[in-house]
Amino acid sequence: MLLGRGIRPHLHSRVIGATCKAGRISAVDVAVGGDPVTFRPRFVIDATGLGAVAAAAGFKTVNEGPLKQLPMGRYFSMIDTGGPVRPVLPPGCPSYGGPDEIPMTTIYPRDGGRAIDVKMKVIGFDAADGSSFAQAELHARRQMMGLVYFLQTIGYGGRVYETFRLESVSRQIGVRQGRQVVGEYVLTEDDVTHAAVFDDAIAVGTYQIDYHWPDKVQRAGTGIIRMVEPYQIPLRSLIPRGARNLLVAGMCLSADQMAMSSARVMTTCAQTGYAAGKVAAMCVTEKLAPRKLDVRKLHRELSRAGQRLDLSAYGQYRRNRIGVHEHIFGDDRPFEQCHASSLVQLPNNRILAVWFGGTRERNPDVAIWLAERFRGRWSAPRRIAKVRNSPHWNPVLFTAPNGRVHLFFKVGDSPLVWETWTIVSADQGRTWTRPRQLVRGNCGGRGPVKNKPIVLSDGVWLAGASLQYERKGKRRWDVFVDRSEDGGKTWQAGDFVSRGRGITGNGVVQPTVWESAPGHVHMLIRSTCGYICRSDSSDGGGTWSPVRKTALTAANSGLDIARLPDGVLALAYNPAPDLRTPLRIAISFDNGRTWPNRLDIETEQGEYSYPAIIPTAVGMAVTYTWRRERIAFWLGSIESVPRADQVK
Repeated sequence: MLLGRGIRPHLHSRVIGATCKAGRISAVDVAVGGDPVTFRPRFVIDATGLGAVAAAAGFKTVNEGPLKQLPMGRYFSMIDTGGPVRPVLPPGCPSYGGPDEIPMTTIYPRDGGRAIDVKMKVIGFDAADGSSFAQAELHARRQMMGLVYFLQTIGYGGRVYETFRLESVSRQIGVRQGRQVVGEYVLTEDDVTHAAVFDDAIAVGTYQIDYHWPDKVQRAGTGIIRMVEPYQIPLRSLIPRGARNLLVAGMCLSADQMAMSSARVMTTCAQTGYAAGKVAAMCVTEKLAPRKLDVRKLHRELSRAGQRLDLSAYGQYRRNRIGVHEHIFGDDRPFEQCHASSLVQLPNNRILAVWFGGTRERNPDVAIWLAERFRGRWSAPRRIAKVRNSPHWNPVLFTAPNGRVHLFFKVGDSPLVWETWTIVSADQGRTWTRPRQLVRGNCGGRGPVKNKPIVLSDGVWLAGASLQYERKGKRRWDVFVDRSEDGGKTWQAGDFVSRGRGITGNGVVQPTVWESAPGHVHMLIRSTCGYICRSDSSDGGGTWSPVRKTALTAANSGLDIARLPDGVLALAYNPAPDLRTPLRIAISFDNGRTWPNRLDIETEQGEYSYPAIIPTAVGMAVTYTWRRERIAFWLGSIESVPRADQVK
């Protein structure tokens, strides 16, 4: 690609000097082989990994030094010869007596165990100092030979590698940290651990904080491993402070040491390098300094090339280790009780959660409240809906295909006289329209009764609905679906879904729906018969099979389901027939026929009920009522929900 664009690479080159005035580099001196070459660039991208150009040009950098830098690493491989080998410990190489003495070591088997790749920690050298770097290479070779001898004679991890010999060694020692540029913005540990979002984002980091103590070579107790939610890296961290025509890319970007321990890896190096190239081209074309660029135009360029900056799209990396379990607010809540939450995920991992809160359920002061989770923190609750001095109930959030957020909720003294009201936000929940009735004049409740609507493959909105009414002095519950073919402007109610045999008690209420294939729609339903019930439709929700019991025992309490992007179903419910504890997540891989995986996320005595669940890039997110005192939030993956036969 380079040659095709008329670019001449100068391989095997090293930066040896730079000329800079008022933040603009006018010359870069490079040694190519044994010959000096001077470039007079319009723009420079320093991708040396050590900030070599930035340092030579006099921009401020930070070097932690040999006893504070993150340690280096040496990779080598060993191969099985099929027979005994004669171990040799060359003179001057260390001898290790046990696993507590060897350097931090990780072994990666390959070729069915016939070979291994070994990663070994090396400490005490400065990657940004040429002499120290050379000594590190020599020291690492000696240390490697001592480790090879140890593996062949004593072994590691329960195996002695007496038939293995050294196969190959990496050409250069691996560098985790050298010199950091001090940029227009310094990425911090708080940014990395709290899902930072920046207006000038150019890359997304997903790798864990991976900090190794710089002065201890052994593994035990010598590091900090902390999983993080995806976070953005800003363009300003690529601009050395005061630079006009220089960007850095890769692991020398501007960050504190703990943040850099996450941002230094290859995926982020690749992203920052690509972004730096785009920025440089735009700066040269438009004759601008990087900080003067139109960031919106830059984002369009990056998006056109396939870069995704929306944090909500990320989460696959070690998703089984990413988990959140927290309360949305504490004891300083502005209401005495709360219940019946709902949630949506918006761009950049922004989460909106709603619930009803007041003195008590059914009290006239009960209103609809909202909080927002952004950068890993929840905002204070704020009241967003109060139509009149009557109790409000069961708020439901839903993000339409056009990005607008819809909120549906009930108003009335009891479910027998509920009215359904709705408000809409065009700015991710910051402001809302005035409330209006979903279906004017309706009594008893239309639209979603508790759980989120879905958008069918043909674009129709489908909401699980139910009605509570009295007949011959007995209360009766029945379910139906409400359909909208015009983006929520008008709704058409379907017929009640007929009950099959064995559906005892008051009946069925509050269905949760999903579509498994075009036109094939299903619902799971709360009931008073001690089981979760089910009905299915093969015509897009037009007609339904009779309600029948499933094998899932359940309390007479709310439940909800989420269909994940790969078709896996995640169900949140209370499995004990007479209790609202525990609160369980169950997983189905066969469209709800069986539920082999389960995880109880609340098990203590108390009420943990009315869950709402949505899919995320990690897996799923849940909100639920916590003892009527708080709303709790849980985020996890399928991998964190074990098989039932593995549950202790």
